[in-house]
Amino acid sequence: MKPTGKRFFLTGLLIVLPVLVTVYLFVSLFLFFDNILGRYISKLTEAYLGFTVPGLGLIVFIVLIFLTGVMATNFIGRRLIAYFETLWLKFPLIKYIYPALKQISQFLFSHKFSGSIQRVALTEWPRKGMYVVSFVTNQSVPYFDEKLGRREEYCNVLIPNVPNPVTGFYVIVPKKELIFLDLSIEEASRLIISGGVLNARDLLNEQVIAQE
Repeated sequence: MKPTGKRFFLTGLLIVLPVLVTVYLFVSLFLFFDNILGRYISKLTEAYLGFTVPGLGLIVFIVLIFLTGVMATNFIGRRLIAYFETLWLKFPLIKYIYPALKQISQFLFSHKFSGSIQRVALTEWPRKGMYVVSFVTNQSVPYFDEKLGRREEYCNVLIPNVPNPVTGFYVIVPKKELIFLDLSIEEASRLIISGGVLNARDLLNEQVIAQE
């Protein structure tokens, strides 16, 4: 079948659109983080040097993040951060917004949090015949096993919400009823965040290509 102008346009769009969106997001994030401190730093450099330095606010912001990380690794620094966090949470609206944002940040960047997830699996939910991509976090505790009164292995499973995999439902599922997947935590998160737009087979193909 001979290619048409419409097909050429769609093919070009599929190539160009991700590039444009990536550039747009990169520039937007750069301007956003640079503007956090840049607006104040620019006033100082304009007043004392007579010119502004684009990106200087971002550099200072990165240095502050690094120094905060260094401070958080020692006892005194952790105490100071905990103290200021307690004061921060006393504000009426912040105490509802900040914990949720902190939880999302921990999920995205903390190795301890993501390391607590053992496997990715399909769980039959919310009814028979329907399955969701879920995270197996641990073996069930003996207390629940005794209460359930069954002699089989149970697992603690997080049923994540879309598009925010940090929140969801905590359920206890018999291990034999879980269908374990050969997907990493990052790949499963991408699948969930996309609402299924990404294909699990495509993710596995990417994994194979990366290993070659």
